[in-house]
Amino acid sequence: MAGQPAPLLAVEGLKVHFHTRDGVVRAVDGVDFQVAPGQTLGIVGESGSGKTVSSLTLLRLAPPPARIVAGRVLFEGEDLLRQSDKRLAQIRGRRMAMIFQNPATSLNPILSIGQQLTEILRWHTGVSRQAALDRAAELLALVGISDPAARLRQYPHELSGGMKQRVGIARPCCASRRCCWRTSRQQRSTSPSRRRSWICWRSCASGWRCRWCW
Repeated sequence: MAGQPAPLLAVEGLKVHFHTRDGVVRAVDGVDFQVAPGQTLGIVGESGSGKTVSSLTLLRLAPPPARIVAGRVLFEGEDLLRQSDKRLAQIRGRRMAMIFQNPATSLNPILSIGQQLTEILRWHTGVSRQAALDRAAELLALVGISDPAARLRQYPHELSGGMKQRVGIARPCCASRRCCWRTSRQQRSTSPSRRRSWICWRSCASGWRCRWCW
């Protein structure tokens, strides 16, 4: 419609199939949606309906044997499905970011929390190590983690499940200011824990141009 801003993100006819020994599984078979600047979009579906596969595909992170059969993912005018690996590395974490469903597996067990957060900052923004550590501590405090300076020196196995979730929420805030998405289902978490997680995410995401939840 006239007068409406162009969508920040537009997914058109996305199809992702898994080619297995038993045949082709059409995990995503023609998904279309748009997210406007400043919009929050929620996508709801039963387990196995293709939400996670769709979200991973937007940045070409869906693992084999997944194949992108058709569609376009237009982000600020660029079709992400047709960008080079080098170009995607510039976009991931800087212009688009994702909060992964399982924080226990998305964090690297052999790197400290500080290393994992500051690496993103230094790669995308070029700030000094100390500036990156200061910013990482600010983000941990923002999501409600006490004594953030000490947590930066710890490793994922030393944190509780709830703390890992909060680190996972803080991580995309390190450099991204364009677009972020997350999966809403939190494994093995209680309703109060899910509410706290949602509040932390909203606090961090307040500066993003768009955000949505699967």
